[in-house]
Amino acid sequence: MGLLNCGSAGIQIAGWGSYLPQQIIDNPTLIAEGKLPVDPAWIERRIGVKTRHRAAPEQNTSDLALAAARQALQNAQIEAEAIDLILLSTISPDHPNPATACAVQAGLGLRGCPSFDISAACSGFVYGLDVAARYLMTGSQTVLLVSAEIRSRCVNPEDPSTAPIFGDGAGAVILRKVPGSNNLLGTQILADGAGYHGVKIPAGGTAQPASLQSVQDKQHYLQIPQGEQIFFAVVEGMTEQTPLFLESLGMSIEQIDFVIPHQANINILNEVARRLQIPAEKMLIHLDQVGNTSSASIPLAYCHYTDQIPTGSKVLLITAGAGYTMGLALIQT
Repeated sequence: MGLLNCGSAGIQIAGWGSYLPQQIIDNPTLIAEGKLPVDPAWIERRIGVKTRHRAAPEQNTSDLALAAARQALQNAQIEAEAIDLILLSTISPDHPNPATACAVQAGLGLRGCPSFDISAACSGFVYGLDVAARYLMTGSQTVLLVSAEIRSRCVNPEDPSTAPIFGDGAGAVILRKVPGSNNLLGTQILADGAGYHGVKIPAGGTAQPASLQSVQDKQHYLQIPQGEQIFFAVVEGMTEQTPLFLESLGMSIEQIDFVIPHQANINILNEVARRLQIPAEKMLIHLDQVGNTSSASIPLAYCHYTDQIPTGSKVLLITAGAGYTMGLALIQT
């Protein structure tokens, strides 16, 4: 389901970019702000986060996205005018509508190229890779994919089950159609709607429109009522689908040089590594420094480790998110 073997499609990953807001919030500060009934050691043990970045009050998600996009363009050594499609994965858009991708387009000084958002929660970046690849295989030449999130504004600062987890940031990638280049080897995206209610912001949509009561009841903050169930669903999904995905591409986990998972929770990542027998040196994790940045976590992690990934490495991307979405991608640097 959802498998795309890029094979000889000639898809080149031309440049990466990232942006993290300047303000860094450590655990003692976060605990003091929300008067949380936990200590720093509990957060590190249960979640694995020591610090996270927070957007300034005047910054919007599109501002973070633009900063990452400009860096990706610079690294790819191309002008913005070459872009013929903009994809933005986010679940913390500037506004419920229109698409935040359109704000990015305007910020780059472009007009005309299709621009739209992808809402697949933490799986959004890999979903975006899949969409970008399909466009490139059917006529597009240069795609800008950005994942940007300001999750700090979507969690209740007084809730110890969500406030310590999330951080803000953005990552971007430029993909181009270049015959003979095969940086993106394959993708697979999946979903299981049975998990639709597992992680959500209850109010603000048509099911529960915003009202004075919904604000007073704090229904506009993220809620994770089934945390333990989600933990096992993510672990089982990642460990079951990864070997199947690699097998479909004629690969095995032993042939993978590095794995960049969605930076969700250190215990989830450790358990996935244990079950798949991935050595610690192959599992690229920087959750402790930035927290869970939702769909931005994989490109942020890639950019963080880029100097440690030799040319020619095979890198597996694995992610899972709310709505029980999931995505896998295999790239070669």
